[in-house]
Amino acid sequence: MVKKDDEISVSSETKGPLKSFQALMGEGEKFSRDKLYIKAIQSYTEALDLLPQDDDKSTAKDINDRLNGLVARSACYLKIGKNNLALQDAEESLKSNKEFTRGLYQKAEALYAMGEFELALMFYHRGKKLRSDLREFQLGINKAQEAIDNSVGDPNRVKLEASGDLSIFYKNDEEDAKKKKKQPIGYVRASQRKDTTVQRKPHPPPANPKTTKQLLGDLYEDRVFLDKIINNTTVTKANTKSGDAIYQLASDGIDYLDGRTHFWRQQEPLYARKSLKKADNDDENYAYVQRELEAIDELQNTDQFVDARRRAHRLLEFCERLDERKFSEKQPVIADIHSRLGNAYLELGDYNKALDYHFRDLTYATSKNDNDRSSRALDNLGRVYARSGQFAQAIQVWERKIPLANSSLEKAWLFHEIGQCHFGLGDYERAKRYGERSYVEAVAVNDPVWQLNAKVLVAHSQAKLRQYREAEQTFEEALALARDQHDMAAERAIERALKDVRDQIAKGAADSPPDRAETTYDIKVTSDESIEYGDDDQSSVKLTVFGDNGSSGLIDLRGNENDPKKYDGLSTTLKKKAFDAGKLTKLALTCSKIESWPLDSIEITDSKRKTKQKFLLAESIDSMTSVIDLYPEGSIVEFPFDTRKDKKKGKSKTTQRQLSAPRPASQSSKKVQYTVTTKTGSAFGSGTDANVFITLNGNKQRIARQQLQKSESGRNPFEKGSKDDFKFEDVDVGQLKTIVIEHDNSGTASGWYLDAVEVKYNGNTVKFPVGRWLDTDEGDKRISLELEPNKKPTSKTSTDDSNAPNAVDYEVTVKTADKRGAGTDANVFLSMFGDKTKTERHELKETMDRTLNRFESGATDRFKIHAPDVGKIKTIRIEHDATGLGAGWYADSIEIHHVSRNETYKFPVDRWLDAGEGDKRISLDLEPDKKPGQLKDSKSPDTLAYQKTTKDPKGSEVGSTTDANKKTTKAEEQSASNKPTQYLINVKTGSALGSGTDANVFITLNGDKQRIVRQQLQKSESGRNPFEKGSKDDFKFEDVDVGQLKSIVLEHDNTGMASGWFCDSVEVKYNGNTVKFPVGRWLDTDEGDKRISLELEPNKKPVANISTDDSNAANAVDYEVTVKTAKKKGAGTDANVYLGMFGDKTKTERHQLKESIERSRNLFESGATNRFKIHAPDVGKIKTIRIEHDGTGIGSGWYADSIEIRHISRNETYTFSIDRWLDSGEGDKRISLDLDPDSKPTQSNESSTTNASTTQKPTKEVSNASKNEPTQATTTANQPSSDANKKTKYTVVTKTGSKIGSGTDANVYLTLNGDKNKIVRLHLAKAEAGSDPFENNARDEFIFDHIDVGQLKTIIIEHDGTGMGSGWYCDYVEVNYNNNTIKFPVERWLDVNEGDKRISLELEPNKKPAAKMASGENTDEEKVQHDNFFDNEDNKKTDNTVEYEVTVKTAKKRGAGTDANVYLGITGEQNKVERNQLKEPVDKSRNLFESGATDQFKINASDVGKITSIRLEHDGSGIGAGWYVDSIEIRHVSRNETYKFPVDRWLDAGEGDKRISLDLEPDKKPGQLK
Repeated sequence: MVKKDDEISVSSETKGPLKSFQALMGEGEKFSRDKLYIKAIQSYTEALDLLPQDDDKSTAKDINDRLNGLVARSACYLKIGKNNLALQDAEESLKSNKEFTRGLYQKAEALYAMGEFELALMFYHRGKKLRSDLREFQLGINKAQEAIDNSVGDPNRVKLEASGDLSIFYKNDEEDAKKKKKQPIGYVRASQRKDTTVQRKPHPPPANPKTTKQLLGDLYEDRVFLDKIINNTTVTKANTKSGDAIYQLASDGIDYLDGRTHFWRQQEPLYARKSLKKADNDDENYAYVQRELEAIDELQNTDQFVDARRRAHRLLEFCERLDERKFSEKQPVIADIHSRLGNAYLELGDYNKALDYHFRDLTYATSKNDNDRSSRALDNLGRVYARSGQFAQAIQVWERKIPLANSSLEKAWLFHEIGQCHFGLGDYERAKRYGERSYVEAVAVNDPVWQLNAKVLVAHSQAKLRQYREAEQTFEEALALARDQHDMAAERAIERALKDVRDQIAKGAADSPPDRAETTYDIKVTSDESIEYGDDDQSSVKLTVFGDNGSSGLIDLRGNENDPKKYDGLSTTLKKKAFDAGKLTKLALTCSKIESWPLDSIEITDSKRKTKQKFLLAESIDSMTSVIDLYPEGSIVEFPFDTRKDKKKGKSKTTQRQLSAPRPASQSSKKVQYTVTTKTGSAFGSGTDANVFITLNGNKQRIARQQLQKSESGRNPFEKGSKDDFKFEDVDVGQLKTIVIEHDNSGTASGWYLDAVEVKYNGNTVKFPVGRWLDTDEGDKRISLELEPNKKPTSKTSTDDSNAPNAVDYEVTVKTADKRGAGTDANVFLSMFGDKTKTERHELKETMDRTLNRFESGATDRFKIHAPDVGKIKTIRIEHDATGLGAGWYADSIEIHHVSRNETYKFPVDRWLDAGEGDKRISLDLEPDKKPGQLKDSKSPDTLAYQKTTKDPKGSEVGSTTDANKKTTKAEEQSASNKPTQYLINVKTGSALGSGTDANVFITLNGDKQRIVRQQLQKSESGRNPFEKGSKDDFKFEDVDVGQLKSIVLEHDNTGMASGWFCDSVEVKYNGNTVKFPVGRWLDTDEGDKRISLELEPNKKPVANISTDDSNAANAVDYEVTVKTAKKKGAGTDANVYLGMFGDKTKTERHQLKESIERSRNLFESGATNRFKIHAPDVGKIKTIRIEHDGTGIGSGWYADSIEIRHISRNETYTFSIDRWLDSGEGDKRISLDLDPDSKPTQSNESSTTNASTTQKPTKEVSNASKNEPTQATTTANQPSSDANKKTKYTVVTKTGSKIGSGTDANVYLTLNGDKNKIVRLHLAKAEAGSDPFENNARDEFIFDHIDVGQLKTIIIEHDGTGMGSGWYCDYVEVNYNNNTIKFPVERWLDVNEGDKRISLELEPNKKPAAKMASGENTDEEKVQHDNFFDNEDNKKTDNTVEYEVTVKTAKKRGAGTDANVYLGITGEQNKVERNQLKEPVDKSRNLFESGATDQFKINASDVGKITSIRLEHDGSGIGAGWYVDSIEIRHVSRNETYKFPVDRWLDAGEGDKRISLDLEPDKKPGQLK
């Protein structure tokens, strides 16, 4: 009986946990992606071994799994060059299914790799016939055909001689001509026309046959043979089929070999150089160097850059030891190795080292005037600069290469890359010109790929220059080239760009001047010498500023442009108005008829962005200069032996080769300069390639893991025998007690022999002798050492202090996280630091249950340690030595149990200890019950946990801390007097139905001394979800002493699904006092007076106050209230707005502002000013007002600008500035504000600090009513303004399925719905691994900081349907935050062509979503739910199907229509109808939802009763998916009830809030997300 996948072990001998077929296949895919092909093959082989070998016993799934495993292993065999094994696996996969397309493709690839081009072509064609949609088969056909065409045969086997009777060739040609049928007349596409005439170009013989022979080697004979064929006019007779064919083949062969000659001359292998001279006694060294260079090239060709770098370093060390007198080629060989090292470091992402090695190569080439080597080095340097985004430097380097470029193909590439760099700097005119030059060269060599690239660059540049008609024509030409090359990706990209250009033309942009903003530039020209103009009167010089918005246009450098006098070129400062170029990238000087100008610099001050930048010349200005660039200071490349710089006046600041970002400033204001000197040993292999870090532990501060990266000498640090100085600034650590020196074990040669470390700072020099290896293969295998001054460390292989007199037993439990790759093969060590002593570096190697494999993913391992009693454990250190293949370790937690005292200490970890992850640490110091990131103490574990005690003269024990630390300063005594008070808030929620709330609840405490503003009641002491029906919740916090508690304000922010709240009472306990506040009412926008904010007095129940009506009071007067709403998108509100006034006589509360003086119907619209008249009691001089709204309506959020209140009879005016949101979803989420006259809310209500001693005492005349008056804000300085600003770290994990085509190219978005907040449509763009996310079977991790959503209720996962392969099969989504991990199973497609065609899903925790089919095709689960609804006793209605008439109106705007599928869901008081596709209109029209169209549909569905809301959505499919909807109208036909839903907005993944789904209520516009 065959076991299930999850029950099968790899083999009987396999150690460790059982693995399934899918797990092993997943491992294989991971190894393959990481280019570890041998490991991948092992995983695939183990996976295949799990499957039944007999087809009769195999299920269909087993057979499919075997086929997939075989082709995956075949692909890996191809990568390592084992073509025969690759072919065997491919053929094995085709035995059971001859039409298995993946097997056909893999077989064709294997045959191609073996040189069997004709057979490969046959299988490529066979695959394309089965799957014509797969581009890979067409690409295979192209390359196989090209390989066949380029094959010129072996001259030893094929001898063509122009002798004998050759008339048969011509006779055949004549017969073929007679048999030819007449071609049909008609239109033939340009790409289908074939030029029947073979263009014969001359092929001159090699300029230096000897050099060419050395470069080509055995292929030189082929070159000679092809020359003979070309020059034999009898064999290659013109205008004959056979003659032209032979000539074309021979000509292509010569072109190919000439191209190879040029390539090998650039690469300059040792064995092919003309200058290589082999001495008689150097045979052995010569052979070794040649063999190693070939091996390095082979490794780089197979993308094994780590191995190539290691081998190159080893060869470099060998060559440096050679005697140059015996090995004359030492220096050129070293230059070749430098070039290879630079390429390896580039591919590994270390741009600094790549630049360093390529500059070394260039230095040697320049010193020898070797143009070929210089061309190679400049080429490589430009690639490094361009790849790292330093376009200015790339341009400078590549422009030096232009004179050295020999072939047109090389020039085509070079001109295109320079043009791209100019495009990146905003110089679109220069980008266009270089693109045109690239195209000319590409045409010269008939290279269609570079013709396409050049055309696209030119077209994009024309579009940026607003030359839209020219861009349209160029894009059309590029599109034809892409179609000829069958490049579908290029076709789609060009079609999109072409559509954008045509849209601009349709808008009239091609015929109108650019609508660009202007700015003022302050231009400071620095030059000690004047311009030497030519004789021509037309000579001039003008400046252009370039930035990310393009160019400023030409700027005249004369102070007065009408002045006929020319600019003299001397230092001057000008203020010029020009187009806004955006963020500055470079300058350009346009020179006409100028002989010379020794310019120093030009400094530009951008008045708009308040930035100042200096620009320098890279070249000198002379009579040949027409346009010359100036680049930002610090980006001028200094070339070795540069003769051009002598022409320039003075020295410019050159570019830094280091690209690393500056270290962030320390929090300490005082900076100290440190110089750290390391001395590497002189033993063989002493140097290291690893990253080295130092930690400084002082008696004041600690500097943690400062990387020693850039040596002051500029050389590569930590080389054998080197002494390296590193300088940095940081906080003053005080007296240096210890240091920790460590490396991360990265690189191929990571082991390091360190002689000594020396630290200089503040005039002190502290020496730390080392004299040992930091190497996982040497001694105690440590790569991290803690050192004391002047004390050499002892080797500690593993602590053995079990015989100590006070030894006790500890039981250590280590839990490894249940994550892929979480386990480790490294050796793990534990140290403990207590209040009595310490015990260091116990290796955890023998588990209590004797398991062989320790620290496996998801495993829990227990160890027993017999060690000295350290007392109460303060700190532990957990570390590993990074040995083994899978050294990285994700530890979950550690628990230490003191057996005799029965004490348990828990240490959460929950992070990687991995030299390749996060902060790259493999050693951690942990405190009990604190995560690693929570450690607050800056001292080392020794000084933190273990302090020796001494006796004072009187015999009492004292610590080793100084007396200075014991003394309390005056400031500390003052702070002690302001000791915070502990408050206990008890809240009782009612027991009525629906009493609980999901909203965020806040309390404000108003005392006679201080005030605590909006303290959020977040975490109940019980740990339960607070504010549930009938619950009693306690909340504790510490804050300032408010004195005698006068009143409290209780409120919530109306968020969450069920925000309404019935509160019974609130009780506040502090300083031994208990103050009770009865409530007994709703805080709900749908109940009573609709208030969600209450001011409460002790022992006094509040009265409902729907809206104040005190207009009949005896002292009533008229107030004129002017409310101004800000002019911002979405600033208006549909909510009800209320105003309360508090004066020095009395108060009047909660007047609704509902009837404006102008009688306008729409109040509080964006940018509007509304005036109201209120007849109310005279409050006297207005001290404070309260403005609030009730949060009702879809768009309730309100951005208020200001309020003005005028007392008409006294003509007194009070102005209240607001300028902020009153919105439960913005900022501090407040919808109620207390305002003081002439003071912004943040000034008076949240941040002022008033001491009790300075607060004015209330006068006796104040009435009792004024007790409810809002008090002045008295929050202390350390009181946070709002918890809303607190950021929470989220880690989102998505798992893509392993089905074929599971991955997606679309943009994926995530919405988090919590009980407190909501994070809307977060774009999951950049995975932490750096690779492309959402690939087949990939597990991607995304980390971001955002507001705390509280308890996560649901999430929405969706994509926008863009890209070629947008369909996505998602396995699950996992959200980690606040130590919680919540999993959302998915296991379905988000694809417009699969299942219910949905690309947006709302998910609940641990609940798999059910498929929702369109047009009533319910799943079984939904049918059960539907039946249960109508079977319920409370819903005795029958399932009567009724007819709805739906009218959808699309706005009349350009591009408003959509090609996507549109769906409608209807929700009513009795039932709901979900996701009906609107696809068959009443008028049977084929084109739905066109711009300006009105489409009508009939839906037969269950009667939902009165419609309360609808959901309108589309699936984002089609080219023009974005849709601008005007309105929707739904009519219940039988009852003749009509519901209108205004929309008037985009449903477009690329517009506004990017939503493609909307919930709408009748007669209410949707609120745009702010």
